[in-house]
Order: sequence, then C-alpha cells, then structure tokens
Amino acid sequence: MKRWFMSLLVLAAIGASAASATATAGSAPTQERVTVLVKSDSEHARKGPDGKWHDAFLPADFVLKAGRKTTVTFLNYDTGMHSLVAPGLNLNVLIPAAKGGKPGRASITLTVPKAGSYDWWCGSPCDSWAMTHNGYMRGSIVVKR
Repeated sequence: MKRWFMSLLVLAAIGASAASATATAGSAPTQERVTVLVKSDSEHARKGPDGKWHDAFLPADFVLKAGRKTTVTFLNYDTGMHSLVAPGLNLNVLIPAAKGGKPGRASITLTVPKAGSYDWWCGSPCDSWAMTHNGYMRGSIVVKR
C-alpha cells in the first residue's frame, strides 16, 4: 500500500513538472515575421489620388512589438533596386531588383527596445511622386509595447 502511494506521488510530481515546463515554454518570447512587397507602377502597386499607379512598399506602414525579435522580409518585384532607410532605427536595407521573374529578396532581424513611431523612406531614386508621399515609397514603422 505504501509503495502504491509513493508511485502516485512520483507520477503527480512528474505531471506537475511537465505542466510547469509547458507553461514556461509557452510564455517564452517568439519571433515575429513581417513580409513587405515592393512593386512598381507598371505592376499596379498602388493608385494615387492623381489616378495614376505608383511604386509602393506594401504595406508601407507596419507594426512591430517592442522587445520582440522580428524578421522583416522584403520581396522586390520591380526590376529596379530599392532600399528602406529608417535613421531612427539605424536601418539602411538594400533590396535587390527582381531578376528572371523572381523577386529580389532581403531580410533583416531586429529587436526594437522601445515603443515609438519611426519614419522610413526609399533611398533609391525611383517614382518621384511616390518618394514624396507616405504610403508609397515612404511610411512608418510603429513599435508598440
């Protein structure tokens, strides 16, 4: 009888340890992922208020979580190179041009320590109208708690 009770306690302890390990693993920070497409006016990236198609990052504004490691992947379908320059985050990401029907690709992994809004722009000359308008070749990276 005593042996049976001891076995029950051991099984209960193993179960509690497994539950504790699961809770700890579940609360561990996970890596976030964001994908941004870069398209040209000829690919009908985004129509402006002028009724014309313009080059654009899609989405031009995106949200990250403060303190969370995030990988941002850029897929450039345009035949011209682009870049994302965000001085507040010390970013200058060169995004290669599409070749042979395959998009140019660049990825960065970053952890932004504090919440805020960080402006960015394309530093590679392209669509002059889009480069001066938010939501096209300009935007914001919003970091939330």
